Amino acid sequence: MSNRNKTVSRQALDTQQALEALSRHADRRKWSARQQIDFLFSCATIQELHAQVSADSPLALRYQHWVMGRNATDRHRTRQALLTLADKRTVLLERPEMVPALSVLTTYYLSRQRDLADWQPRTRNVYRQLESLVRHLFDGYGDVPGWVLESWATGELTCGGVNLAELTIHLGNGRSLRSFSGQPRSITKKLEHAMRQAPAGCTYIEALRYAQLACRGALEWIGPVLQTAWSRTVGPDDDFWLDLVDLFATTPMVDPQQFGPVCDWIHHKRTVGIGDEPPQPGFSLKGRSMASLLAQTEQWHRSLGLLRRHAGHLLSATWNPLPVSDFTSGDDQRVVITQLRTYGQLVDEGNALRHCVASYLQSCQKGRCSIFSLRLDGARAITLEVQHNRTIVQAKGRYNRALADNERFWVTRWATEAQLTLSKHL
Repeated sequence: MSNRNKTVSRQALDTQQALEALSRHADRRKWSARQQIDFLFSCATIQELHAQVSADSPLALRYQHWVMGRNATDRHRTRQALLTLADKRTVLLERPEMVPALSVLTTYYLSRQRDLADWQPRTRNVYRQLESLVRHLFDGYGDVPGWVLESWATGELTCGGVNLAELTIHLGNGRSLRSFSGQPRSITKKLEHAMRQAPAGCTYIEALRYAQLACRGALEWIGPVLQTAWSRTVGPDDDFWLDLVDLFATTPMVDPQQFGPVCDWIHHKRTVGIGDEPPQPGFSLKGRSMASLLAQTEQWHRSLGLLRRHAGHLLSATWNPLPVSDFTSGDDQRVVITQLRTYGQLVDEGNALRHCVASYLQSCQKGRCSIFSLRLDGARAITLEVQHNRTIVQAKGRYNRALADNERFWVTRWATEAQLTLSKHL
């Protein structure tokens, strides 16, 4: 009898109300944003949630980002912020790709400059809404660079070891970029000015490369530079590679498409060794001419195919392929894009198109990238490099030529169907 008068806890009451709502609305896709939020925060554990919804449902994804792992205080604060957004009737809560960004936003909510209640969406475009919201909350002076704000929409708020959410807050408080401690290298005042001018859509590393080239008057080399492997990380060898950029930029009538192959040759010479020679990590550009670099690179390209043909046991080497579907243009199969899965296929691709894709064996085996081949009417036309983050970063034809318009059309169509990102520098 005593249990009849026992006080029901607030948590139990919330759960009971949520379950009653569940019974009234069997189709959760028709729930309002407020109903979904109330239901999520009524579940004390992920197991309790999974008892009501499947593990791969959109609600489960939201629970993992918005609720799971937070203490009671954080949960209450997150719930209130999300309910405020729901009252704004923003499309941000409707789109699954915005879930991680909203999770980070609520994590740093206490660092806001303005109240969420004062924000109003001015557009139906979800990405512009997110940028507007982040700027409203964290950009106190209106001068946070666009490339920093746009990083929130990508879901990748860490680049080169830099926490871009914390960088947003740092800059939004009126502090300088060079005073941010979480950067992989020191930033001068001149470099900071150029980084702030980097185009929207850049990653942190791309903005850094943009600034480095701008400061040395070589911005026209941004495309070839960003297609190289060294440019995608920040390391102690940056100055060496930038010296190579200077050499190319000051040499008249040199094909920019040769920059990538020369970088590949130098990287191989420094880390693996050419032929029977040992690696030369101390390789220097001092005293070397552009003509000698191009000649040795071309000789290395020719030797790749010849050398590997005599090492047949290597040709069968393989790796775990990237989970990206191949592509055919239709019943006529005039255009085919397939993933290369063995070292022998890399060698054949490089021999056919006269480039150095065979040197990508270790990168493929380590899972850093995968190589795809585009064929037109059965003939090899383009070699494509896709990084592990599903971004197409290189597309080269015979002798490293750039994409033709018709080839770009098919690559873009494949990227759309396979949910890949096409680098804006291709």
